[in-house]
Amino acid sequence: MKAIIKYPLLFILLVFFFAACKKKQVPLTTAKKIQGTWQLQSEIYHQNVGGVDYSDTTLGNGATIEFRSDNKAYSDFQGQKDTAVYTLTGDTQITLNGTDIYDIKTLTSNQFVLYSKQTQGADYYEGTITLVK
Repeated sequence: MKAIIKYPLLFILLVFFFAACKKKQVPLTTAKKIQGTWQLQSEIYHQNVGGVDYSDTTLGNGATIEFRSDNKAYSDFQGQKDTAVYTLTGDTQITLNGTDIYDIKTLTSNQFVLYSKQTQGADYYEGTITLVK
């Protein structure tokens, strides 16, 4: 303590130095952001087959999907459990089971929105899945 009193200027500089040091926040990767359990808020689909339009909206009703770091997603929809393998393509796409490709439209700490559109000739299917934490 006597040494600190002898060198008050040094003590003040050290206090400012340590107070000014900020930890650099490393932004989370898409893989880290999606990890965890998400609740299905809604699934909206629209399709046109042979010139006839169909559309429907499904509300979550307690359905969940858990994305884990081992690239597996575990879902529970009205008691029906399923496991899927997922892969990410950069920060913009997620593929489930190697076939279902979704564009990542929104990814925040509490919302995850996926969009898919497939066309075959004049027919098409598009769907939007909204998940929340």
